Amino acid sequence: MKPRTRIHYATRLEPVLRWLAAHPDAAPDLYYLADLACLSPYHFHRVYRGLMGETVKATMLRARMHRASVELAEGRPLNQVAARAGYTSVAAFNRAFGSAFGMPPGRYRQARSSPFNPEELGMYPITIETFEGATLATIAHQGDYQEIGATFDQLFLMATARGLVNDATRTFGVYFDDPEQVPADDLRALAGLTLPAGHPVDKDFDEFTLPITRCAVLHYTGPYSEIEAAYQWLLAQWLPASGEETRDFPIWEEYLNDPKTTPAAELQTRIYLPLA
Repeated sequence: MKPRTRIHYATRLEPVLRWLAAHPDAAPDLYYLADLACLSPYHFHRVYRGLMGETVKATMLRARMHRASVELAEGRPLNQVAARAGYTSVAAFNRAFGSAFGMPPGRYRQARSSPFNPEELGMYPITIETFEGATLATIAHQGDYQEIGATFDQLFLMATARGLVNDATRTFGVYFDDPEQVPADDLRALAGLTLPAGHPVDKDFDEFTLPITRCAVLHYTGPYSEIEAAYQWLLAQWLPASGEETRDFPIWEEYLNDPKTTPAAELQTRIYLPLA
């Protein structure tokens, strides 16, 4: 597919991604989604899979399983979590959740409700590094940080269609607000990626620069839905004991593997806390 053609079809899929993100509980109708994309129903699914690297069903399943993990950690009854994820059978939900997270939902909830000390268990290793700086092509996200995955889907759709994604691409999220202090609807973030060397950030994206700076880098392994515990330990325990001062710049994250192909328990994230 020629670059101009890929951009053309990617633009058509953008309203589909927005609809899917806004209706996580819906049963997507082929004809309605095809109409949103101005595509023939005969070809819509092939175009979507070709550009997104997964089916519409897989996109919806990722979003629902992510939400289910949050609800399980919050203590919502298992049958309610299963129903909201679209499963009439708890057994079927157990199998699907286990496939995505590497353990059944009951054991997942039990593990998340057990108190532990991340520092003693060595779960949150910290290093002090000098970040080399990076210029990002970004899309703004406003709302619950747990829903930023849909914004990353849109970002990669646009970038891939323009031939801007390769093996050297790095993916970052920049988070401006404290979710404990700011209402979820007002939270501000950026979904961003690096561009090939020498390629400018064009009008389809917003440019954002991560500075060259010393950082405390926390390496987190696990589901994105649980990353707030790592932040709490980093800022409430490690920072006061470290003797370090923070720089007047937001925290950012770097994502080291692909959530479409990596079990949630194996996802790796680097959290960068800029230091003075």
